[in-house]
Amino acid sequence: MNSQLAKLEPAPVWRLFYAICAIPHPSGHETRLAAALAALAEKNGLAVRIDVTGNLRIDRPASPGFEDSPMILLQGHLDMVPQALATVDFDFTREPIPLTVEDGWVRSAAGTTLGSDDGIGVAAAMALLLDPELKCGPLAGVFTVSEEVGLNGALALSAEFLKGDFLLNLDSEEEGQLYIGCAGGARLEIDVELPQAAVPPGYTGLCCEIKNLAGGHSGVDIHLRRGNAVAFLARLLEKMPEFEVAALSGGTLDNVIPREAVAFGAVDPARLATLRLRAANLALEFAREFDAPPDFAVELRHAVLPERVWERSFREKLVALLATCPNGVRLMDRALDVVRTSTNLAAVKTDGAQLKIRTSQRSLVDAERQKLTDEIAAHFAPAGGRPTVDNSYPGWEPDPESELLRTAESLYRELFGTPPQVKVIHAGLECGILAGINPALRMISFGPTLIHPHSPSEKLNIASVGRFYEFLRKLVLQLQIPSKPDK
Repeated sequence: MNSQLAKLEPAPVWRLFYAICAIPHPSGHETRLAAALAALAEKNGLAVRIDVTGNLRIDRPASPGFEDSPMILLQGHLDMVPQALATVDFDFTREPIPLTVEDGWVRSAAGTTLGSDDGIGVAAAMALLLDPELKCGPLAGVFTVSEEVGLNGALALSAEFLKGDFLLNLDSEEEGQLYIGCAGGARLEIDVELPQAAVPPGYTGLCCEIKNLAGGHSGVDIHLRRGNAVAFLARLLEKMPEFEVAALSGGTLDNVIPREAVAFGAVDPARLATLRLRAANLALEFAREFDAPPDFAVELRHAVLPERVWERSFREKLVALLATCPNGVRLMDRALDVVRTSTNLAAVKTDGAQLKIRTSQRSLVDAERQKLTDEIAAHFAPAGGRPTVDNSYPGWEPDPESELLRTAESLYRELFGTPPQVKVIHAGLECGILAGINPALRMISFGPTLIHPHSPSEKLNIASVGRFYEFLRKLVLQLQIPSKPDK
């Protein structure tokens, strides 16, 4: 642990967070982290279970006098989103995330995501489970896998794994906010066959690239002025009909707003100057539409001449469909002051003579999400698009009158002298799925302040972590006050 982090408080939380960051754990590669946490728990006399999916449950028994207290589940996810700057070569399956402290924040020192989503939630839960001074009722940590790629671990949980009375989800991202509801989501992939044609004689290879956008979380950041590289690339190609397209590539994960996108193809060399001017003008137009980072660029450069390109009439049709594909906020919920329904044009990838288009839809209303997913599937039907929904999950319906919420609100005011904000989040928390598995669970979600999750700009506010952990610890004690014996 470096000297900067060694000075931070609460020390047990930061030590555990550092240890989590030192073990590679992108989605699909959580086994080592789960094993390390399990070994640490067993070393401290706690019971451990790992299910066939890789989800981890750690149980701490009640302290003497607290045997009749309700069971509290501390819940988070083990995986992180692996994103790095385009200039950074980083292997998330092998390399630890190096941490640095800067102006009251912790961030990655390698130009990558930090993994505070949800590494800090897991660290706080583990610190509480291992705290020798804590006198409380029964606690359990429930840590899921593959949350970031479709909440897959949560979908596979058994009712036995979720046995408990209260569930505190530690996967929210702004201190002082208590979340009581979330959006449901769907991941839609569309496969399109690409009719091929010969490259016109005398043409030269060309690459068109949108690069260095801010990216971000396709739920909580979708309403911000961050731009979408795939959408911008489609609009660029619309303005350059002379450019013969051979392949498209852009974006990464469905829950990430794409930062880069590139088209490879061919063009008549005599048209290059005209295309460069159009691209420069369009770059200015794009920059007016979003908060452009200083190094945002639209670049045209020479490339290897492709062997084949898309058939021309089909190229015009598909590019137009990509350029007009719904993207961003569809509806706002004014009463809750949150995005109600949205979609993210997340990625495109050429695979031989096929283009794979990946999108994701979110909504507080499951029927609206389904309608939007169907609309986007139908949008690409004129190009022969074959839609597949390979993941969907329900939203979490808010209960603003819950006893758990009243207790949490009262405690927060008592501790910090100000009322918390009660929120619904336009992102996929696991609570919607967990409520379906164990409807008796009373749930709430909260966390410290972290910004720019799912992007290399992600960073975690140090002071908020201390307040978050204090609130978590005292909320557990408040919910588990032992009943007085009958006189």
